[in-house]
Amino acid sequence: MSPIPALTEDEIDALEPTFLGPTWLKGAVGSWKLPERTLGVLGERRRVVTVDVDPYVVHRTQRLCAEAGSGRVTAVLGDGRLGAPCHVPAHGFDGIVITHNASDIAPAWREQLAEGARLVVPLEMGGYTRSLTLVRRGDVLHCEHWTYCGFVRDRGAAARMAPAVLLADGKVTVRWEDGTPGDTAGLDEALRSPRHERSTGLVVRGIFNFETLQVYAATTLPGFCRLSAPKGSTFVEQQDAAAILADGSLAYLTYRKVRDAPKPADRMTEFFIHAYGPAAEEVAERFAECVRVWDRAVRESGYPPMTVHPAATPDDQLPPGDVLDKQCARLVFQWPGRTPAGALSLSAAGGQRA
Repeated sequence: MSPIPALTEDEIDALEPTFLGPTWLKGAVGSWKLPERTLGVLGERRRVVTVDVDPYVVHRTQRLCAEAGSGRVTAVLGDGRLGAPCHVPAHGFDGIVITHNASDIAPAWREQLAEGARLVVPLEMGGYTRSLTLVRRGDVLHCEHWTYCGFVRDRGAAARMAPAVLLADGKVTVRWEDGTPGDTAGLDEALRSPRHERSTGLVVRGIFNFETLQVYAATTLPGFCRLSAPKGSTFVEQQDAAAILADGSLAYLTYRKVRDAPKPADRMTEFFIHAYGPAAEEVAERFAECVRVWDRAVRESGYPPMTVHPAATPDDQLPPGDVLDKQCARLVFQWPGRTPAGALSLSAAGGQRA
């Protein structure tokens, strides 16, 4: 979880290649200092338009920015999902920064962005948030940088609650941050049956970075969902876990310590899959194989090339890759090992190490 000031500074820095443009849009004011800080980074003769849904925040920003004296910040009351349609320059904004978790890419952000300019947005994918730097090329946004982060959620019209189902008398919650909710029939009974355990074979040392595994599983595994349970649950050993639901069965990713040590760097941890239901063995193996492929093909290469397309884009006009559909956009991930090498989109400029 990144502190808001630190992340917003990173987001502003991510726009640096397009600093020549004079007009910028910032979604969600948050603090009056952020628009002024943006101006400090952008330099003289630049202008910032900032939008927030909270009247108090907007009025306070207007007053304090006026006292700061730059005269180059315009604070607008409105839903950031709509951008700032009354303030868009003829060529579009030269950069857009969204400072709240977004569950989708609002069409207005792309439409109001100048060609070749950058949109920086903390986007939720399967419930995991990454701040993405997206470059506009026509109607397609190309991801050129990923940052692990956490942020406050949207409070405007796009605010949403993920569909969820309570199981085991409310002791386990299954939720679907993206996609269609699965069929949970029979899972209450399955959770009370013997648990199947499957090792992934992945043993790691010390403090281990598996942030790309979270997004990889969320975008490649059919039936992906998230589990949550209170601490000490006898059903799910983690309070939040990546999971898949299929064939009346449930499998989730967990880990166990295989060697303890005084120094964290000397500790050893093994990734395991726990599963319940009539097809527990099959769904556990499916998840375990996902972890193995990630370890072989993705772990050392980092995040993949990724593009964002309008929601109406037909399948045959999308590049090869794994597709994550949202209401307003279609995201295409070109993961190593899943996309033919010759089809990888170099223009997507992804793939930096985690």
